[in-house]
Amino acid sequence: PIINKRQVQPRQLINEAVDATHTLAESKHQQLSTAMADNLPLIAVDVDMIRRVLINLIENAIKYTPMQGKIEVGCQREEDTLKFWVQDNGPGIPEDALELIFEKFNRLQGERYPKGLGLGLAFCRLAVRAHGGKIWVESKLGEGSKFIFILPAR
Repeated sequence: PIINKRQVQPRQLINEAVDATHTLAESKHQQLSTAMADNLPLIAVDVDMIRRVLINLIENAIKYTPMQGKIEVGCQREEDTLKFWVQDNGPGIPEDALELIFEKFNRLQGERYPKGLGLGLAFCRLAVRAHGGKIWVESKLGEGSKFIFILPAR
C-alpha cells in the first residue's frame, strides 16, 4: 500500500517533471511541451513516486526520440480518472513489444535503441498499479509512441 499520499495538483506534478528533464531535451534540440486541461481536480498520490513515473516516461521519450523531435506531456480528466500521457514522434515500438517493455529487464534490443537496464517502465507499472491505476502504450512504427497512465480521481 502507498503510505505517503497527499493531495496535489496534477499540473504541479507535470511542471516539476518537465523542469527536471527540459535540459536533457534541450541538449537534443527537442521541443518539450505540456497540454493540460483547465480545472484538473486535486489527486491523492505519493507525490515523489508519481513525479518519478512522469520523469521516467519523459526521459525515455527524450532518449528514443531523434534530435529536433517533439514530446508532449499532458493530463485531462476522464470520468472518475485522471489520464496522463507522454507522447513522442520517435521511431515507435513494434506491436509485439508493446506489453513486453513493461516487464523487468526487458528492453528493445538493436542498433536503433539506446542501452539501459529496462527497469524504468517496470517501476512505472508497479507505481501506477499501486495507486489503483493502469499504464499502457499506444505506438505506430515510424510515427512515435504515446505512454498513457490513468489514476483514480477522488
